[in-house]
Amino acid sequence: MKRALAGVILLALAGCGAHDTGDLDAPGSPVARYDWDPADGGEAALLEGVLELHDGCVYVVGGGDAAGMTTVPVFPRALTSWDAEAQVLTYAGRDYAMGDEVSAGGGWGPPNEDMTIPEGCEPDAWGEVMHVQDVDLEPYAG
Repeated sequence: MKRALAGVILLALAGCGAHDTGDLDAPGSPVARYDWDPADGGEAALLEGVLELHDGCVYVVGGGDAAGMTTVPVFPRALTSWDAEAQVLTYAGRDYAMGDEVSAGGGWGPPNEDMTIPEGCEPDAWGEVMHVQDVDLEPYAG
């Protein structure tokens, strides 16, 4: 009995240190992703819009001056998970459903070998994606 209990405790503790990325890296995942550490800082471009899932890719679709502009956000693996069944993106511990407004800092650039970009994702008209470098996706107030 004590051995079984010790085994259960060890399994539970082993899982505590690992970040569960859900279906983020599963085949067919619609989420573009890469490795980024917030301690490395980031760029200051701003991405604002609504999360949408189109043709196997999660996009941010802009409003206002950027109405209709679709951007592939490339999310940091360490902060992101994906629930394929519910179609919910979890970022920094907060759930975002398709249709939710988001806002994030980061920078634009062409996809590179350090990024995992799903096949269904199409970069913008300039051939760029937005690498998210922010600790949350909360829309800016004001």
